[in-house]
Amino acid sequence: MVDRMKDPDSKPAHLERRVFLKSLLAGSALLLLENTGIDRIAQAFAQESPWTSIPPFQPQHPPGLGFPQSVAAGDPTASGAILWTRIDPSIQTGLAATQVDSSLIQWLDGETPPPDSIVSAINNGTFVLLEIANSPDFKKPILRGYTPIWKDYDQVVKVDVDGKLPPRSLYYYRFITQTGHVSPTGRFKTLVPAGQDLSSTRFAYISCQDFSSGYFPVLNYLAEEELDFVVHLGDYIYESVGKSIYQDPLPDRKITVPSGESKAFTIEDYRTLYRTYRTDPDLRRLHENHAMVSIWDDHEFANDSYYPAVAPDDNTASNPVRRQVANRVWYEYTPARVTFDPKKEFAESLCIYRTLRIGNLCELILTDQRLYRSSHACGSGTLDRYFTKGCTAVNDPKQSMLGIHSGQKEWFLNRLTTSKAQWKIWANEVQFTPLKLLGRWMNLDAWDGFAGERLDIIRTLKKNHVKNLITITGDLHTFEASLIKEDFKKDADRKAVGVEFMVGSVTSSNVLDLVTQIFTKSQSLSNPLPLEVIEKITQVDKEMAQQVKAIKEEKHKGITELSSSHPLLKKLFENLISLIRLENPWIKLFNSSTHGYCILELSPAKATWTAYSVSDIRKKSGTKKTLLFQCEVPKDKAKIRILHK
Repeated sequence: MVDRMKDPDSKPAHLERRVFLKSLLAGSALLLLENTGIDRIAQAFAQESPWTSIPPFQPQHPPGLGFPQSVAAGDPTASGAILWTRIDPSIQTGLAATQVDSSLIQWLDGETPPPDSIVSAINNGTFVLLEIANSPDFKKPILRGYTPIWKDYDQVVKVDVDGKLPPRSLYYYRFITQTGHVSPTGRFKTLVPAGQDLSSTRFAYISCQDFSSGYFPVLNYLAEEELDFVVHLGDYIYESVGKSIYQDPLPDRKITVPSGESKAFTIEDYRTLYRTYRTDPDLRRLHENHAMVSIWDDHEFANDSYYPAVAPDDNTASNPVRRQVANRVWYEYTPARVTFDPKKEFAESLCIYRTLRIGNLCELILTDQRLYRSSHACGSGTLDRYFTKGCTAVNDPKQSMLGIHSGQKEWFLNRLTTSKAQWKIWANEVQFTPLKLLGRWMNLDAWDGFAGERLDIIRTLKKNHVKNLITITGDLHTFEASLIKEDFKKDADRKAVGVEFMVGSVTSSNVLDLVTQIFTKSQSLSNPLPLEVIEKITQVDKEMAQQVKAIKEEKHKGITELSSSHPLLKKLFENLISLIRLENPWIKLFNSSTHGYCILELSPAKATWTAYSVSDIRKKSGTKKTLLFQCEVPKDKAKIRILHK
């Protein structure tokens, strides 16, 4: 099951749908026509002649026409998932919020027949037909239903079929309009019910997919994997579109937002980003093949953002309107079992932290590390946040990543300490373990800037004897395998309390890309660290400073192309990475020169982590996937057994 909000004991599904409809939220009305299971709503419908008089819509056009963003499934449970699509408004315009008949709320309980206004709306085409089947030919649908197109929410359709399907099965789904336009076919798996015995589960996770930085071959390979679901750790979009004078986007990957700004600020700006990203064929294919469980990081709003709705690179003043817009559009395009209320202020309109339970084997705990977090402890300047000596404020437990007054920290610790699942998997946006270089903190936007709260979490784990904790992390565009310790300087590896496995980016620039940018005219707005920071690092270290000087002299002699494969540049990069490994011994594996995805396979005996890299994101085709790292974590031991590096 999925926790809908903070309480793990959620309301019954039909009551949740009433709440969703009142607020125009995730579980918009599912009007059941046929359901092979015993269901009081379906039984009520079967007795009503007005309902049976509505014939199902029939496909009349090639699949995909009229559905430019295809389909998506999210937040799977043992009995369903959230299903999503978007209808091209030129095909059919949906319902406005003011057009929804309040009598529909009562009708969803199955106590009364459908009101005439709903029957009329279906006949007028402002609803679409959803079909779910056990096979992709849909010859024998096991569930059919009509659900609204929401005009006010950018023509999206979102429906929750939780509670309607048998567990541990593969299902196919599609949407059909009154005009006969039919969506591409999607598929998803239902999970094993919470608490039931389970021999294994296998899921992947990704993060950081800047559209302009490259193509998405990573997602194409991921779509081919045999998985239960995919976790997205954030930076699904980048609010920065930049200008060609600063960036080096591929010719067919440039994005212009309606405001004309270099970043998204308006609702149409953010919608344009999601619409554009979701037309990518590899991302479409990933969503069609696997359900996705999503959280956000900063770029769904703005870089390095914090409470109260501050985007420090743009303005240190709060911008609640922009934050609320970002919340709303994330909600519109993300198939997540969360609620959105536009009448509430930005910090209360949307709550994305939740859990997903898979048998007795796994509880996936997803946190929000942007909406409620404190400001940067040592200042908002670039060199206050990055490559800094730090300050005492980072050790204050009230310097909070999870939020002082949000209730999230208490909820999170409760889930960790009371979970009955064998493996506790924490979906964590930013690096949890420390990262130092040349005696300075590399990134106080990550957990190093919230060291007091980090220590409190680790001590709670130790006090409550929590075992089998694995943190899955994104953000740094780097692959890492690290041990979590109470005292990272003094504690031996055998005293570790958990493991952190970080995934590299889908396309966003890594450290090798960043080092290359020192010597080129262009720079990426999806860098893991500001270019100013890497330049500062190479000035502080004498050996690296000499290497930079040598490369610049070579370039001055007439090198026409300086790429990341140049021997001098590779030597500079390797020197930098060697220093990182030396100063951070808890990091057992580190690679920031490639892109890819990770898979975590859990069994009662062990967890197996596998990282894959993809050769070239600047090519549409002809890329190669290779095994990068593979590790095992034995049951009840915070230990990393390296199988491949």
